Amino acid sequence: MTTAPGRPLSVGQEALWFLYRMAPESPAYNVQAALRVRGPLDESRLRHALHALAERHDVLCSTFTEGPGGPERVPGPPALLPLEVMDAPGATDDELTRLVAEFGRLPFDLTAEGTSRALLVRRSPTDAVLAVCTHHIVSDATSQWLLLQDLLDLYAHQPPPPLKHTFDDYVAEEQCVLGSARRAELASFWKDFCAGAPAGELPTDRPRAAAEAGVLHGATCELRLPDELVPRLRETARRTKVTGFALLLGVFQSLVHRYGGRRDFLIGTPTTTRSGPGMRQVVGYLVNTLVVPAHFTPGTTFAQAAGAAQRQVMTAMRNIAFPYALLAGEDPYSTRNPPVRMAFTMVAPTRLEPLLQRVTEAAATGGTARYAGLDVAFVDVPMLEGQFDISVEMRQSGTTLTAVFRYATDLFDESTVRRLLDHYVQLLTAAVDRPGDPVTGPALVRAGELDSLLALGADDDW
Repeated sequence: MTTAPGRPLSVGQEALWFLYRMAPESPAYNVQAALRVRGPLDESRLRHALHALAERHDVLCSTFTEGPGGPERVPGPPALLPLEVMDAPGATDDELTRLVAEFGRLPFDLTAEGTSRALLVRRSPTDAVLAVCTHHIVSDATSQWLLLQDLLDLYAHQPPPPLKHTFDDYVAEEQCVLGSARRAELASFWKDFCAGAPAGELPTDRPRAAAEAGVLHGATCELRLPDELVPRLRETARRTKVTGFALLLGVFQSLVHRYGGRRDFLIGTPTTTRSGPGMRQVVGYLVNTLVVPAHFTPGTTFAQAAGAAQRQVMTAMRNIAFPYALLAGEDPYSTRNPPVRMAFTMVAPTRLEPLLQRVTEAAATGGTARYAGLDVAFVDVPMLEGQFDISVEMRQSGTTLTAVFRYATDLFDESTVRRLLDHYVQLLTAAVDRPGDPVTGPALVRAGELDSLLALGADDDW
């Protein structure tokens, strides 16, 4: 049998390959999306659809190896995308979610077994959970929902239109840019843009290990913002002439400023690099982390923080072609002194992602959506935990907003992150109540918490 020629990697993939080799058993870079499916699912038909999915997106059937010129991706047969079927009669909803989460935490052997796998957990012939799990080296959050969408379309014998481009086209375009004079221009921009600002940090519950190779253990806390706060946030963003994302980011930067005390610091914003309509349906690692500086003075207001966040993000977006992994200089994949230790992003489904849009809207009311002849519902499973100290994902539907905080358990306790979440909501509320007030104004310690803290120094404690 002839072995397929190796394909070059993007810079981001090379970074993930380095991290994989450093900690091959870690699930920190596993990406997963899952759906509750109500209705009869034919296993044989599902396997045929999965085979067609693998032929459509060959990155799913890849292994990785060290070639003569560096790491390479080697396309393989569709069998490298296996389907595991598990029967769980009588399982509760929580037990189903636990089984899917455990499936998503299994490590990948990128050198032999491949990068992707699917799971069908059947509680009954008409009640199941369908999940697709991949390694981040071949996918991203958008890709996961594209995969489920394509899989259900293929299952319903409604194949999606042929792809106009592939991930290899994306890699070739990146190589073209980085091989031109544009590379030096981009490198100069980012050096100046980030100058004088270190990676933003929060006080940790445990010290960062001096010889730490990378924080790869994580967990998740999430909180649905009060429903009445969501339209007020949108109105505040409109009145202050910023996007909703800029307002949310500016308030989070304000929280980091309040906690850490630094006036100048950097936060990452993972951003899609799917430029042009031809790339919308491509599956792959199509994301770049933009490094966004924050600068505060004693009088910075919430409105000013949001406005600054918007200007910085827009400036950074114009220079997105420079991969994040190159910002660390000559030691680009070291996790000991990364450009950022925290990340902030928002997931807002669009009409271009009908499956994600429908299940997100349905989740806001606890209902199901109709897609490809099946009733489907969003299953919230943990993923991508531990990549950063704190990674914030704001999950948006038409009427709701949920803050998802993924955190490094080597550094933080759950109680600390939940308190951070609570304080973030407090500052968001203050920002819509009084956008012209300084971000340092609102008290973060509630009256009951203050009484407890003061009691620690009471005389009768001695």
